[in-house]
Amino acid sequence: MYDNPLYNNLKTLSLLILALSLVMISYGCYLIRRAQQSESWPTTVGKITRSEMIISDVDNDIAKFNIAYEFVVDEIRYTSDVYRFGANGQASSVAKIREKHKQYPAGGEVVVAYNPDNPADAVLEPGAASYGHLFLVLGIGFGIVGPLILRIKYWLWVKR
Repeated sequence: MYDNPLYNNLKTLSLLILALSLVMISYGCYLIRRAQQSESWPTTVGKITRSEMIISDVDNDIAKFNIAYEFVVDEIRYTSDVYRFGANGQASSVAKIREKHKQYPAGGEVVVAYNPDNPADAVLEPGAASYGHLFLVLGIGFGIVGPLILRIKYWLWVKR
């Protein structure tokens, strides 16, 4: 029974799904941890150097938000493009992106939270982790349900 090529292929696929779920869980935990740490970071005033809304869907209902800002810590100028952990490059509805674009206009002043150990590591919305919990939940779901479904499919195939 276990020399069956189908069983071996499903076993390999199950291991790949488990590996993917571990990566997703790790990334979700990373985003959540970084967001929690950023809540206690010191802040300074910065200036937005770029704020753009890019409509990327054919139907004009999906957009991306790109931002860049600069700030000074201990007389050293830093730049960053992170407004919320896990949000960079994230596509969303045009309405939500338009709100972000209005919230962070080019040339505007912002409060920047920065890592005291590495000021180049900065964020505009400390404590917020886009997709952190989603990656965690999906990773756990894939890790449990994915291999289970493959095992059930194999059992049903063997019983035929």
